[in-house]
Amino acid sequence: MLFLYDTGVRASELCGLRMGDLDMASRHAAVLGKGNKRRLVYFSRETAKVLSTYIRPLTREADKPVFTSASGTRSGEALSRSGLLQLIEKLGKSAGIKAMKVSPHVFRHSAAIQLLRNGCDVYSLMGLMGHTSLAICQNYLKLSHMDVENQYRKCSPVDSLQRRKR
Repeated sequence: MLFLYDTGVRASELCGLRMGDLDMASRHAAVLGKGNKRRLVYFSRETAKVLSTYIRPLTREADKPVFTSASGTRSGEALSRSGLLQLIEKLGKSAGIKAMKVSPHVFRHSAAIQLLRNGCDVYSLMGLMGHTSLAICQNYLKLSHMDVENQYRKCSPVDSLQRRKR
């Protein structure tokens, strides 16, 4: 889940990831996205540490999947999109999340919003997310602007003067 959130990859990109696609030293992975296009996604030191712990005990050749199914008839095979969804829904339920949908796409959406909140520019976001048009990124940008407005409402210079008078 950490890799999904840190990179913002699509469910199909995560499920298709192979050991040879990972570069742990440079902390990036080559994913196969929409339209059969390859792109690099980057991950943090913390994600690299967790990922190393996950893959270390397993003997994996370059063509083997990074993320595998742990149970059922597909145990040991590449995690499927439906298997990923089931896993995330199960984790969401055990975490007591009821007010919102829990899915791989929510992780992707949350990653995009957080990247913007942390100062990522929209053009870089477009590349990181594998979008071919700014139109989709503008949806994330609108939500990010809502954050800016909320911060302003909380921190308005004039409103703070009014609060001091009270």
